[in-house]
Order: sequence, then structure tokens, then C-alpha cells
Amino acid sequence: MSTNVLLREHALETVNAMLMDKLISAQDLRKFIPQEINTTEPEYLRQEMESWYRTLGIEELIKEKFSLKLPYFTRQEIQEAYENNEIILCVPKGISRKQLGMLFNLSSWALEDELVGQTTEIEDFWFKAKNTLTPEHTDKPGNEIKRIYEKEGKLGMSLERYMAFVARMRYLHGQTPDLKLKTWITHGRYEGKAMLVAGFDSKSKFSVHGWMPNFHTPQVGGRYVIIPDHLYI
Repeated sequence: MSTNVLLREHALETVNAMLMDKLISAQDLRKFIPQEINTTEPEYLRQEMESWYRTLGIEELIKEKFSLKLPYFTRQEIQEAYENNEIILCVPKGISRKQLGMLFNLSSWALEDELVGQTTEIEDFWFKAKNTLTPEHTDKPGNEIKRIYEKEGKLGMSLERYMAFVARMRYLHGQTPDLKLKTWITHGRYEGKAMLVAGFDSKSKFSVHGWMPNFHTPQVGGRYVIIPDHLYI
């Protein structure tokens, strides 16, 4: 008889004896039975996202215990995100773009340059983004893409949101988005008037440039950000 079988039999005998002696109850054992996971529950999203960030080492980076607020998306909105090929993710409050770069192993001059406008989130920022490896609205200038999203009730990517999106896509799919095309960073400015464009160069290195927002090329597009227009109840 194998060692594993002997260990199993010994464990079952021990548990049975404890049940007979009323040291434990059947209710105590139910906690070890796997429960069906409902991926449309906001609490599931929070726990999964917290676990992901902790695994990346965020608590070592910020030197304190890490937690996220519950996302405001309802179960129906979460289900609709799955059906619409969108992912839901979060940028933690108070985490700078430099810290996010360290966390996600992304480096760029833009993460420390003081001419890049500050867009650090002041609250845990939960949002939906399209689950695609390439951006939309290619060959449109950055200012036009920003107007399109505003008209549709959507927001745009900041550098922090974009880096979190890239890292999450790598985690979910094992692939890096925007290897051939790049994305306008419509939330935030460079030197007051210019916009940032982010993506990856021909050697798969994270690349950020400052362009005037009226410039357009078929190599650059946009990525929207959607947040709930309500508080979760």
C-alpha cells in the first residue's frame, strides 16, 4: 500500500474519531468543500484583483498591507462586460506611474519626467476596457479620439491605466498588446499641450512618445475606459 493511501486512511480515521467524540462537527468540514465561483460577483473581482497585485509584490513596494475597495459595477454590468469582450481591472489609489512601472516591469523616461502631467488616481479606479491586442480608431488624431469618447460617455487611458491594462493582458493572455500599433494616452498631457503615445517598439520594449494631439497616423489608435455612473448598492 502506498504512502499516500496510508496517510489518507489515517486522516479519515482521525476525522471520524473527532466526529464521534464531538470535537468537530459536519458543519466544520463544509468550509473545506469547494464552492462554485460566481465570477459576476463584485467581491470576486476584488479578491481576484487584490491577489494579483499581491502576487506581483505590491505590498513590498508600498511597505504596507494592500487592499482595494469593492468595484461599483453591478453583477449585470460585470456579465455584460464578459459578453462585450471587455476586461475589468483596477488602478490602486495613490500608486505613482513610477511605482507601477516597477511593479509591472515597464520602464520609460515618461515615468519620472516632471513634464508629464500627474494622473495618479486618488481613489481605487475600477474600469472596463476592450479585451483586444490592438487599439481602435486608428488614423485619427488624439484630440478627435478624445472627443469621440467624451461624446459616448467614455474616458481615455492615462499612463497608469494603460500600464495596468498591458500587465493585465499579459497575465490573462500571455501576450503583449500594441506590439505593432500604439495608443493615444488621452487622459494627461506632456508639456501642457502635447499628448503621450504609448505601446511597444520592434524589440518589444515599452515605448512612450510625446506628440501633438492633432497628428494622426494609421499606426496609432485609441482605447476607451468605462466606469460605472452609479455607486454599487
